[in-house]
Amino acid sequence: MGAIENHEALMYGYRLGGPADDWEGLTNELVRYTDDVDGSSFLMPRVPWETEDMREENHSDYFAAAAEERLAANGLGALLLRTYSLGWEEDGHILAAVVHQPKSGPLTLDPASMSAASQHDEALKRALSVLELRTRASEPEWIMASYYA
Repeated sequence: MGAIENHEALMYGYRLGGPADDWEGLTNELVRYTDDVDGSSFLMPRVPWETEDMREENHSDYFAAAAEERLAANGLGALLLRTYSLGWEEDGHILAAVVHQPKSGPLTLDPASMSAASQHDEALKRALSVLELRTRASEPEWIMASYYA
């Protein structure tokens, strides 16, 4: 098993958030659960595809895994659900169509690459529909984030 590395990237999509920021990017109804491991409470978006793991443990990877499975089952497996850093040991999610991470040099995009990302707008909107998520942002956007791989 390899080491977990922190990466900086520009991502094109929707910021969803996570339990640490009360799912800041979503307007879905949230449900409070109690973590079976440590007894703490946490919030998850109310979605019909929630899993037992999502209800039992405050670990947003369960949300990401279930969402990615649902996207793949609906022909949207090319989209990514990236986990990004919200702070010390806290993370959130970005539903992304494009992840730009240069091998070296500054984290920049040329205007052509930026405008080309809009070709993914319909797939991203369809993904939100498939996942039954409502975002605060009305359109996808470029988001600079730290994420783990």
